[in-house]
Amino acid sequence: MEGGAGIATVGVSLIRPVTEAVKPSRALWVPFPFGRPLGPPNRPDIQLDVLRCALALVDQTSGPAIIDYADTAPDTSMDEEVWSCPVTFPASVPESESEALTAQLQKEAQLLRPWYDEGLRTRGRTEVGTSGKSVDSIHEMLGILARFAINADMAVPDGYNHPMPQLLRYIADDVRDFYTEAAISKPGAAFPSPTDLIDWFFLQTVAGEAFYQVRERLLAADILVLMAKGHDDEVIDSQLALKTGTTAYLADGILREPGISRDLLQKTAEVFRYDQPNRLSWTIVPVAMRDRRQERMAKHTSAHS
Repeated sequence: MEGGAGIATVGVSLIRPVTEAVKPSRALWVPFPFGRPLGPPNRPDIQLDVLRCALALVDQTSGPAIIDYADTAPDTSMDEEVWSCPVTFPASVPESESEALTAQLQKEAQLLRPWYDEGLRTRGRTEVGTSGKSVDSIHEMLGILARFAINADMAVPDGYNHPMPQLLRYIADDVRDFYTEAAISKPGAAFPSPTDLIDWFFLQTVAGEAFYQVRERLLAADILVLMAKGHDDEVIDSQLALKTGTTAYLADGILREPGISRDLLQKTAEVFRYDQPNRLSWTIVPVAMRDRRQERMAKHTSAHS
């Protein structure tokens, strides 16, 4: 008997730190991006396998327990051909000015738009729109991300469903959906796995790099607010689901050059005041990709040293 009602409950988890904090009776953690808890599109074999694994947890003694999903579905890729994005982006490194970063992001969107339109024509649907704007505003969304990434700018045009900084989460969802739907529209047999897509977006596009910068701004605000509340480094690491030692490593740089607006700090403090568990800095970059940027930069530095 559970909770006096005798009803066994099971959940599917996309964010492990949040699930660990909530401590559900039974949860299946899946390594898929936001919006796809059952796996990649057009793969009913994987989707059904996730459902079977989740429902199988009903027979397990109540925990709390978090079980990792092991991809047991056969043939998780459509064939042996290596997937590649339909667009090759010109090599570029985001500059320090938000206008330059915006221009680079909008160039990517311009190159991807024909493939996005082709995918929309073929599938007849799109996930873009959670921010309150359609794909026709993708350039505007990218500008909002760029200005926040560089200057922590909280200004936002009219017509969006959410205020800043919460809006960043929904714009991030729309931008990733736009890129992903364009990327999977390339004709041919090969189809990208979820890992292919997430690696491509976060490690090969300017938009992915901008997402990391947005997260750094949000994380800096989180750390500053928690430091002001008197928490030590270990407690901050725990509250923000960071690797041990992250706050100690980042703190001096944040204090010297925070680059964070007063408005952002006030909004961040409000979230902590009401003890909201879903930190914005968790949602912009998936857990699996948080350290990949540092790993790539370390390899690059090692190769040129």
